[in-house]
Amino acid sequence: MENFITLDESKLIFVSFEPGCGGHSIARTICSLPNVYWYSHPDNGINPWNTSSAKTSNIWQRRVAPRHFDRLVNGVRIPPTWDYVKDYIPDCEWYLRAIFYPAIEKAQRQTSKMLVFPTHLTPFELRQYFGSSACLNVLYDPLKASKRHILTTSKFPAYVKFPDFVPKDNEYLMWMESIHIRKPNFTVSDIWAFKKYDEPYNESKHFEEYENELLDYMIKQLAIRTQWADHTVYNIEQEKINWKGVKDYIG
Repeated sequence: MENFITLDESKLIFVSFEPGCGGHSIARTICSLPNVYWYSHPDNGINPWNTSSAKTSNIWQRRVAPRHFDRLVNGVRIPPTWDYVKDYIPDCEWYLRAIFYPAIEKAQRQTSKMLVFPTHLTPFELRQYFGSSACLNVLYDPLKASKRHILTTSKFPAYVKFPDFVPKDNEYLMWMESIHIRKPNFTVSDIWAFKKYDEPYNESKHFEEYENELLDYMIKQLAIRTQWADHTVYNIEQEKINWKGVKDYIG
């Protein structure tokens, strides 16, 4: 990070979670703290507890998961962590240095509060690039998590372009465009089916396989997450969160 010395890692909070494990809900609660920035906007809710705003939000993910939100600072969207764009931009270090770090620096010049980022990157991955940032590691029940994933994340719209930094001739984006032609409102579960069978997701045909793959993934990821024993990362149980411990850890 020698080229981005104005980035203050100590004012970043990462909520590291698997899809369907309530990361955005946890992040909203953290944003209620006085020293943590909330991405106030009509599409997110003026306050972090305004989840009913999902009914009128232009963020389509909120129609499925009302506690979802976008990272909007004074109306400007901050790029997501690399896990959300890795299919478009496989080079993590390039993305961080060229896109993510500069955007965070700019956002930090607009607020003195800590910024929260829900992310699917594990603590192992985050610590490679954010050595001193707060990191909450969400642990979960694999079966419950996979079922919630099917009810929420799987139904998220998947046609995402990232026009600010993904060019129109990007290979993955062009593949997404081809899917859009075949099914305009395709979802995350459709992406899975197109990658495996070159066809849209069909619940009666694909559900059992899809559910089993998700459960296997959740079990594997939990095994990785439970190995972390570094005191710089705070482990939290999704089903029973110690909010006082979270607050004390963040400081």
